[in-house]
Parts: sequence; C-alpha cells; structure tokens
Amino acid sequence: MTRSSWWPIIIIASAVGTGLAMTGSIESPIRPVVAFWFLLTCPGMAFVRLLRLDERLIEFTLGIALSIGIDALVAETMALTRLWSPAWALAILISMSIAGAALQLVAPHAADEL
Repeated sequence: MTRSSWWPIIIIASAVGTGLAMTGSIESPIRPVVAFWFLLTCPGMAFVRLLRLDERLIEFTLGIALSIGIDALVAETMALTRLWSPAWALAILISMSIAGAALQLVAPHAADEL
C-alpha cells in the first residue's frame, strides 16, 4: 500500500467511526476524542491531499487549518439559514470528507490518463 492510499483510508474510517459514535448510544470517554480528531483533521485533509504537497508537515498544518475553516463555514451557514442541527452538520462534514477521500483514490488514476 502506498503512502497516498493511507490517508483516504484513515479519513473514511474516522468518518464512519465518528458517525457511529455520535449517532449510536455509545457513552464512552473515547467519544469526544474521536469527534475531536475527525473535526480537527479529516475535512481538511480530505482536500489538502489533492494538492500533492511534498512536505508532510505543511500538508498536515494546512489540513488542520482547512478543517477548522470548513467546520466553521458549515456551522455558520446552517446558523444563518436557521437550519442548525448538530446531527446534520456532522452528516455534511462526514459526506464532504468521504467525497474528498474518494477523490484522492480516483485522482492518481485520472492523472495517468492526461
């Protein structure tokens, strides 16, 4: 397995794990840690990885910054449209993260065709 295929797997597993932990009746001290990990890293890393940066530290830093920005943008949009729902906000972030991870898995093959 190559370096490029690890992050999409981590993002998808984190998204599924967070969704199950938050929607299920799981009362565990691990639940906030899983949610914090997902919200802080996955939405941004799903899209920053498409830039194919060489420096891992820069990539990770940009991923965290973009995650915070995406989280805030989703929350603000929902609040301003008076459609605020934590469950729907999480569903949107999970969907965006899985879509970005899927693009990472498809993008190397699409680049070969060009």
